Amino acid sequence: MGGVMTGQKILYIFDAVDWDSRIPVALEAREQGHDVIIGLIGNADKITDTLAFDIRPLSKPSFKPHSLSPLKSVREKRALIKDIKPDIMHVVPLKYGFLAGLAAYKLGDFKKIYTLAGLGFLFRSNTKSSLALRGAVKPMLSYVLTKPCTHLIFQNSDDLKLMVRKKYAHEQRCHLILGSGVHIDRFTQESEEGDVPIVLMPTRLVREKGVSVFVEAARILKAKGVNARFQIAGGETDNPKAISRAEMLEMTKDGAVEWLGRVEDMPELLSRTSLVVYPSYYGEGIPRVLLESCAAGKAIVTTDHPGCREAVRHGENGLLVPIKDAQATASAIGELLSKPEKRRQMGVYSRERAEKEFDINIIAAQTAALYKL
Repeated sequence: MGGVMTGQKILYIFDAVDWDSRIPVALEAREQGHDVIIGLIGNADKITDTLAFDIRPLSKPSFKPHSLSPLKSVREKRALIKDIKPDIMHVVPLKYGFLAGLAAYKLGDFKKIYTLAGLGFLFRSNTKSSLALRGAVKPMLSYVLTKPCTHLIFQNSDDLKLMVRKKYAHEQRCHLILGSGVHIDRFTQESEEGDVPIVLMPTRLVREKGVSVFVEAARILKAKGVNARFQIAGGETDNPKAISRAEMLEMTKDGAVEWLGRVEDMPELLSRTSLVVYPSYYGEGIPRVLLESCAAGKAIVTTDHPGCREAVRHGENGLLVPIKDAQATASAIGELLSKPEKRRQMGVYSRERAEKEFDINIIAAQTAALYKL
């Protein structure tokens, strides 16, 4: 997709761990004639090909209580903005956009774009700590997100409506783009299922992802004599709501579920999987694991929850169940295990959705189009 040189200088800030999913947007913008500088947060050691971009390393802030790291991060980003003098600043996700927005205070009315890839703990939880934190940051966050020349990208309509209703955003400057995209060419719809079906939960080990719900659903089905292997693929994480290794070992010691740990080759694992289950109630945009499952042509059981229901249409490419409901989750799994032809047809629909709506090249083009507004 060639383009005429626009002369626009774009500062694109994101986490190094998300290089694979973010860089297509930078490539698309460069193809359109923009000058792209990447503010890369965190450890970039595993990135073997920087694609000749001008990359400026940024430290990864800690958000632990009483940490001064966010203030240092604001100063660091402010220095970078002063040096580059961008026409556009695009930051992913919300927590980094918030810091970058504060850093841009009185540095000009250049365009600012923030991708809110899920609202997470801050907005999708009503614990005492989340309520206190929301109250503390609301004035500054509202200031950052409602400034003139500011545009917000949401990955699901529920998050967009919530932020507008709570007056954190102006509706006319909100944009809906379904997820971060998936490299569909890395996944094949060709199934390598064995004699015993594999029911897989690919996830980060965070409580709100519904790990305990999946384990309980597996126990219910095993008790009924259902012949299937139930697996969890996911490694440990530093998330405040993370499930520890000891907890995972305790949860899976009865053998109802196999814990595979972190799996590097997800396309290969998904190719051997009969059904994907993701009973999340976490505040995410559109979960990447669901996009990948669609690309792999899998039927999916997930929750009727913001972000999850964007990836799965009930009865078309999977089934939606209530959050925190192990019995309903088990019933949906049992239904699809007992109907292999229905499961196969749902997998076909999943792949079609991935090709038409979730392909990372489509998402990159939709995102880069906002730079022209």
